[in-house]
Amino acid sequence: MRVNGTAPSLTYTECAWILATAGIGQGLSVVLGGLIEKKIGPKLTTLCGGWCMSLGVLSTYFSIKQSFGLCIFTYGAVFGFGIGIAYAVPLSCSVRWFPERKGLANGLVLAGFGGGAFIFTQIQTAFINPDNKKPELEVDGDKYFAQPDILDRVPYTFLLIGGCYAVLQLIGSLLICNPPPKEITIIIPSSDDTTKASLPEERYVKLPDQLPALELQPKVDPTALDEKKSQADEEEQIDNVISEKSASDDQDDHNVYPLKMLKDKNFYLLWIIFLFNGQGVTFISSLYKAYGQTFISDDSFLALVGAFAAVFNASGRIVWGVIADKFSFRVALLALLGVFTSLMLTLQVSEYGGKPLFFVYICLLFGSFSGNFSLFPTATAKSYGPKYLSINYGLLFTSQLVTAPLGTFLSQMLKASIGWNGLFFLVAGFTFSSLLLTILFSGKDKKGNTI
Repeated sequence: MRVNGTAPSLTYTECAWILATAGIGQGLSVVLGGLIEKKIGPKLTTLCGGWCMSLGVLSTYFSIKQSFGLCIFTYGAVFGFGIGIAYAVPLSCSVRWFPERKGLANGLVLAGFGGGAFIFTQIQTAFINPDNKKPELEVDGDKYFAQPDILDRVPYTFLLIGGCYAVLQLIGSLLICNPPPKEITIIIPSSDDTTKASLPEERYVKLPDQLPALELQPKVDPTALDEKKSQADEEEQIDNVISEKSASDDQDDHNVYPLKMLKDKNFYLLWIIFLFNGQGVTFISSLYKAYGQTFISDDSFLALVGAFAAVFNASGRIVWGVIADKFSFRVALLALLGVFTSLMLTLQVSEYGGKPLFFVYICLLFGSFSGNFSLFPTATAKSYGPKYLSINYGLLFTSQLVTAPLGTFLSQMLKASIGWNGLFFLVAGFTFSSLLLTILFSGKDKKGNTI
């Protein structure tokens, strides 16, 4: 865009608005995805969201040749809106399959979401810059590619990865489903034997309270009537047991309606913590490569850093989810915030260690902030139950409507005056504020324990 004249003064910090707009689109549509799932099921909801995302990628082939604003719409708004529709559906399904291991289940699902960059970063770099050429243009300390052969390949990259996304999303959506209804076995003692009934949970026919009177004729066998009455009594007993079991399950699941959740002060505490944590996620995800280019002139190496960072992003979601299951959400989040704050405060040291230390820092940063995406849905499921998770987590995710544009705005406005180190300390300040708020968090699970 700088070379073809559509955005001649475009900078890396301004490009972060694409990621910010995607975050806004995602924040707006996560709740919508939960509502759609209730109507058409997880398969079609996931496919609709996924193909909307792919449409945004594919259409960027055209928008990137026109204007930066149009590119923000296709690769930001449409892309993010599609992600949001599909985002919470697999999480809800996984929690329903593994209700006792919510953290691990969420971590495994989100590991795929975070780990995709390990493959596609390498594909993009190999396609766009196969000869590993160095950036030629330097503006205000930032380095940009200006070689025509590299820039000409960029639009076609969106067709390549957009097509790959669409195929993989079709396959993945076909594999998503809710668990089958549970079966409960009811043992009813009788005078001469034991009757067993195995019925699908919550699937039964309620008998009327008053059965119609039977007119007895002289030739009717009294034994047959006794058997019918005994059978009716057993069916009524089964109905009562199932009704009690269903009510008990609802109580055990601790399912909270979205409107009731919005009256809980801990929800808003989680919302603010997620908002502050998102500053670090937005900053590192969008600008780590731009910062690395200030002292590393090796595009293939930076792509390799991004690939391994994706591995840490994926595995971190699993690890933090397991920690939340073993200890608690609160303990896991406090540890995450402590690690991330320390890394941000010392990130400038990586310049003196060169490639190896930069590699270590970026991987650890991705591995730490990745926990946000498994811990917060886990906290939502533990606090408010799995039944409305896709909607409840969607409401919590609306914090990213503020996080993404706020982080991008601060980076763009302050970078020239406070520099990279100042931005590192600013992000660390947001994260440390989250740590203090987490100490005040007092959410409880269905058993009354702090989550």
